[in-house]
Amino acid sequence: MIKIENMENWTAEYFALPENQKKAEKACERYDRLMVKNIRKMILSGQEQIAIADAAANDPGKVLEKARYEFINKAELDGQIGKIKVDLVEQKAEFIAD
Repeated sequence: MIKIENMENWTAEYFALPENQKKAEKACERYDRLMVKNIRKMILSGQEQIAIADAAANDPGKVLEKARYEFINKAELDGQIGKIKVDLVEQKAEFIAD
């Protein structure tokens, strides 16, 4: 179990590790490729206006979400047990209590 004292410090330490930087870089590339694919589908379907938020929202199977986020189970913050949702694209993390 990961014990976290300060979420901001933990996030900075997490993304300071070379393996996590590489993981974030690959997630960004994959996310971008998937986003372009979704936008291309919207263009080919004849839509005149393309909203980037709509391209992410209309994601069947949540493929974009899977490419963007990593979950770390069994974490403890302030005496609460839960999991950490790491946003690899924006390099942020949030604690989700069980």
